[in-house]
Amino acid sequence: MYAKVRARSGFTLIELMMVVVILGILAVVAIPRYQSYVYKSKTTEAVGFLSEIKARQESYRADFGQYCNASAGDPEAWAPDSNPKDVPRSWTPAAGWLQLGAVPPGRSVLFSYVSVAGIPGTTPSWGGGLGYNGSDFWFVSRALGDLDNDDTNVIFESYSHGQGLYIDRGAGWE
Repeated sequence: MYAKVRARSGFTLIELMMVVVILGILAVVAIPRYQSYVYKSKTTEAVGFLSEIKARQESYRADFGQYCNASAGDPEAWAPDSNPKDVPRSWTPAAGWLQLGAVPPGRSVLFSYVSVAGIPGTTPSWGGGLGYNGSDFWFVSRALGDLDNDDTNVIFESYSHGQGLYIDRGAGWE
């Protein structure tokens, strides 16, 4: 009379496919946001350390009447190296950086840094937004890093004659 009711165990193929579709939709939404968050958190190092360099440069000028040439005038004297990748590296400051007193927090960096300074009448060999008229002492500080290992460097620059921070992500200065 009564048919045996078989106990259901496990999931049907339709249920499993629905779970996979839902997980796929969540991944499509979450991954770009996560990558954006990681990118922003990594750029915080450069923004913070360039701000410290600017403050130290202004303090140095107040004490000595000119800016500190932390990179010994060589715009390619990157510290710690000239091949930045998305891997923290140890910071070993050269004499100019010690003289300036600028040390990144934690002594481990994702970016390479350079800070050059000059006297009135000279101009920097680089500087995307310096706005310098040649009549005063100046400095340019730069952070260089490859934040996602795609061999495209992002560059942050800070200047003595500017309030902002300039960024080049490979498509021109912003």
